[in-house]
Parts: sequence; structure tokens; C-alpha cells
Amino acid sequence: MNESADPQAEAHYRAARIAEEATRWQDAVAEYEACLSLAAQAGDAARYDEAEVLTALGGCYWNLAEARTAWRTLRRAITLYQERGDAVGQARATVELLRIWGPPDRHRALAEAALQALGDADPYLRARLLLRLRWFDDDASVKFDEAMSIAERHGFEDVLAARLERDAWAATDEGRVDDGIELRERAHDVYARTRAYEGAAQVLRGSGYSTVELGMLDRGYEILRQTFEYASGVNLRFAAQLALLDMVGVAFARGEFDRCEELLALGPEASDFRADLYRMWMAEARGDMEGALRLMVQPERGGNTPTAMGQIHAAAAGLLFHAGKVDAARQALAAWADVRRQYDARDYSIESPALLDCAIALADDALLRAIQESFERQDQRVRAPLRFSTLQGRATAPVRGAVALKLGLVDDAARHYRDGLAWCERERCERDAALCRAGLGRIAAR
Repeated sequence: MNESADPQAEAHYRAARIAEEATRWQDAVAEYEACLSLAAQAGDAARYDEAEVLTALGGCYWNLAEARTAWRTLRRAITLYQERGDAVGQARATVELLRIWGPPDRHRALAEAALQALGDADPYLRARLLLRLRWFDDDASVKFDEAMSIAERHGFEDVLAARLERDAWAATDEGRVDDGIELRERAHDVYARTRAYEGAAQVLRGSGYSTVELGMLDRGYEILRQTFEYASGVNLRFAAQLALLDMVGVAFARGEFDRCEELLALGPEASDFRADLYRMWMAEARGDMEGALRLMVQPERGGNTPTAMGQIHAAAAGLLFHAGKVDAARQALAAWADVRRQYDARDYSIESPALLDCAIALADDALLRAIQESFERQDQRVRAPLRFSTLQGRATAPVRGAVALKLGLVDDAARHYRDGLAWCERERCERDAALCRAGLGRIAAR
């Protein structure tokens, strides 16, 4: 905005900035929208930076988990910046857009276009773009090192915190779980201090997520509870949802359905699709198959994001098979296998527990081997075993054992079932423990 802007539009703009500073994203959205509306009515008399307002508005929409509206708003801002040749503005709007979960190819194209246009015009934005782009290329370390070099020269604390995150994942992969948690706590403190709210929430959630994934359910649950409280405190709706649904996964694995319902009630109405998956799975577990089928999540809810699409198709395949709809289950299984995965070493392993019976009955040996190899790659990458699918609220041992047994690897199957049973009993996951006992019974019968 500037001195010649429409006075009323300017007043709304200033109110929006104040609300944004206070993390009152809903109020900021209302004020930014009012600013845009009044300025548009005033026509040429309103001299303001529409792209700047759209960039701020899009970021606020994403903080409220309004992904589609945020994406459209930020794409409009990027287009306006491109039309007038403003590379810095284009990069700023692109950095905001890249926070939104979406198709990797589109993310990459937008990030590359912004980086090419930006050059060295803004070191901070260049570093942020490099950090995002590194996930798409084989030269990840090159881009990461350049970003860190820029951050060190200019003192960008929030960018440098990415090094703590990288070291935390390395510690976890090496089995040093306590070190990983401590490093993520340090990164969280940096992000929170520099008002990088989403980074602060994400790194804390990553700590809880990985701790649960490696089988320490109670400890991970507590970190996730802290994440939910932090994200809720700064009104980051999506980050709060993610942590909340990870907590639901722990309660679901323990058969604590009343607790699941209590947690789900804390989320907003327009919730992440996983909330509906858990409602569907609980209906199935209670014997209400018709209700579960009505609650099936449609693929378009995944927004073409690989992990989301994999989870939705896996859930559908598992439910449809249990409902006796074999042809539909086979189609869902094929759709699951066809998802173009960004991190193929992990996705089969964290997505397969929900379609256990469907996969054993309908998958060919090639797909079963792909599932098995996904777990094996995970075993090679991380010293601590992957015990739990945090996204599905299920132990991994039942599917590992069943796949190994179907492939004729009896000794491996027995080992997975025995180790899984011990873990399930220790962590109070009785439903998965029963699956492990049944698997051991099938091996004994052979």
C-alpha cells in the first residue's frame, strides 16, 4: 500500500497486518479481502500492490488449512508479479505457495521458475527456494550447502535451523532417538523465536511422528500433544490437525475408540481426510460395514499429493475387500500401486498395513515383493525398526509377517510375528497382537 491508496482500503490493509502479526489469521483474511474489494471498486484511484496483498492473503488462507483457496490466491499473485517482471515478489509468493501440500511436479516447476528469475537479488528467498528444491534433485546436498552458506553469511536463523533438522533425522536413522528429539527441540525453539510458526510446528510434529513410528507410543504421543498445543496457540489449523490425527492413530491402535472420538471433536469441521478415514475404520471395527462404506474417502480429497493418494487408495482397498466387494478392491489396490511416489523407499511400508488382507488375497508376487523390499530398504536406512504406521494407527508386524509368509519366507515371517507380538503386547495394541498370534498359528499349522 502507499500514500495515494484508497483510505478505507488502506485501513483494512493495516488492520490485516495487525491481525497477521497477532496470528489471528481469520481476522487477517477478512481484512485483506475487504481491502481488495474496496480497492477494486475504486479502480485506478486505488494505487496499491494487489500482488502483495494476495501473497499475504494466500499465506493466511493456508494457515487456516484452506488449501485450494490459498493455492489459487498465491498463483494469482505469482502471475501478477511475473507480468510486471518483479522477480523478488514472484519468489516471495512462490515460497508461500510451496508451504501448501500439492503435486511435486508443480511444486518443482514453480520453485525452479522463481529461482531462475530471482538469481541473487534476494539472498533469503534464494536460500528458502534452494531448501525446497533440494528434495526434488539428486544434488540435494549441493543445494542444501548453498542455502546454509547464504544463511551463515546473512545470519538467517530460521534457514540455519534446517541443519538442526537434518542432523536430527540422521540421529534418528542411526538409532540415537534421544539425540534426534533434543535436536528437534532446539530447532523448534529457533523457529518459534523467529516467528517461523509453521517450521516450529512441523519440526515438533516430526519428532512426535518419528518417535511413534519407531514404537515408543506414549513418548511420541506426549510430543504430539505438545505440538497440537503449540500449533493451536498460533492458530495453525493444518499443523494442529496433523498432530491431532497422529494422536488419534495411537488411540485407535489401542482400541480406545471413545478417546478417538474425543480427539476428533477437537479438530475443525473442514478437517484433513485422515479424520474421515479413522471414522470409517472405527465403523468397520464396530461391525457397521454399511456405515463404513458410506464414510469412504474419495480420491479427489488427496489433491494428487502422493502420500495422500496412497493412503486413500490403501484404505479403500482394505475396506472394500472386507466388505466383499472384490472387484472394487482389486481396482483400488491397482490404483494404490500406481501412485507416483516421491519417496518410494518408505511409502509402501507406511501405507500397506491398512490393506493387509486385500494385498495377501489379490496382489501378485511382484507387488508383494515390492512391499517387502520397501520394508527392507527402511531397515537398511534406519537402525531402529519401523514398528508403527503413524498415518494408519497400525503396527507393521502383521503385514510384514503376512507378506513374508505368502512369499514362502517362513523364517522371516515367524520372526516378524514374534517380534511384533512382543511389541504389541508391550504397547497395548491388542488388535495387532491378535493378528500376530494368528500368523504364528498359521505357521505352526504348516
